[in-house]
Amino acid sequence: MKIVFAAFIGFLPLAINHISLNKNLACTKEKRVAYYQVPLQNIHWKLIELSGTKIPDNGSQKEMFMVLKSNSTVTGNGGCNLFSGNYSLGNSNEISFGEMVRTNILCQGIDFERKYFDALAKTNHYLIIGDTLSLQRQFISVAKFVAEK
Repeated sequence: MKIVFAAFIGFLPLAINHISLNKNLACTKEKRVAYYQVPLQNIHWKLIELSGTKIPDNGSQKEMFMVLKSNSTVTGNGGCNLFSGNYSLGNSNEISFGEMVRTNILCQGIDFERKYFDALAKTNHYLIIGDTLSLQRQFISVAKFVAEK
């Protein structure tokens, strides 16, 4: 009986340590999930907001999005027109967009599209939190996107 009791006492700290270790791993794993962020490039970024105004589901004829490719080109849809152009990255999350080439189709959402292209032209920084990209001018959001899978 003494041997069983001694074995139990010897095993108890190991069991408690194992349970404590698993809790720490779970917390660490949760923190990793909370701080995980989507990369900037080669992601389909769906536009969800312009200058604080949410894009309504029927705000444009087609989905408004962009893809920033690793070769410093950007492609997307403004809601009516396809577009492409160049962008450049700098230090401290700096980003700037060059002139955009686009198709020339009028549609119901042309006003949102004009605001979208205006926001791209004004952008000088970006911020990614989780799966949300915010394009900013002087650290004020001009456009928000969500990563589409």
